[in-house]
Amino acid sequence: MPSARLLSLALAGATSLALATPAAAFASPTSTGHRPAVTHAGKPAQTAKPAHPHGKPADRLAGPRKGALHALAASTAAVQRVAASEQASTLLGSADKATLAAFDAGALSALSADVTAAGSATSPQALAALIQAGNRTAQAVKLAGEVTSAAATGTAAITGLGADAAALAAQEASLPAGTDTSSVDVPLADLSTQLSAAQTALSTASTAALALPAAPSADNLRTTRDATETALTAAQTALTVAAADLATAKAALAALTPPAAAA
Repeated sequence: MPSARLLSLALAGATSLALATPAAAFASPTSTGHRPAVTHAGKPAQTAKPAHPHGKPADRLAGPRKGALHALAASTAAVQRVAASEQASTLLGSADKATLAAFDAGALSALSADVTAAGSATSPQALAALIQAGNRTAQAVKLAGEVTSAAATGTAAITGLGADAAALAAQEASLPAGTDTSSVDVPLADLSTQLSAAQTALSTASTAALALPAAPSADNLRTTRDATETALTAAQTALTVAAADLATAKAALAALTPPAAAA
């Protein structure tokens, strides 16, 4: 049997150890300091994940999405500027303005759809594709407007050259009977051919530009741009030749006109 002294010493040591041990050493690992965690079937209670301030998960594409919406807004503004300029033009006729207004409305609808799609896109690649699509739509509107304006300018030149040619033909008719007018007739005939070629080329350019879809692909744009450039170049060449024909016919008519008639 241990002695009473040894027993009292053991009890004193246990007491001092208990007093020296921090209270936190006896706390439950999952305690919050207010109430012990509730356990079920011996498992610690699950701690809920912090919720998003608005109750929705954070948008991991917030930055790219904002950038896409900004780019689409810029494309939309560009289309609106072109549309306003077209409607204010003094060169374009009412028919051209109506045609372009319909084309521009289709482009704006396509851009609106792009904006909606950007709001639900799930990858950076999808957002980048929408930015590119919006940019191509704006380019299509710009191309259609430029080609239509160029066609209107070319048509005005055709009208002017045709009127000048008609005036020369009328003067030619006043020449003395039997006068050889081939020096006038040949260039005037070629002028008529050139004006017809120019009108066909202008129509080809306009048709190609206005046939672009509201959401064109890169191939659509490249092919149409090449086609309209080729057609407009052909029209300009024909108009240049027609102008030269007119100058030649004028000089020939002047040479054939008697001095008294010329005065």
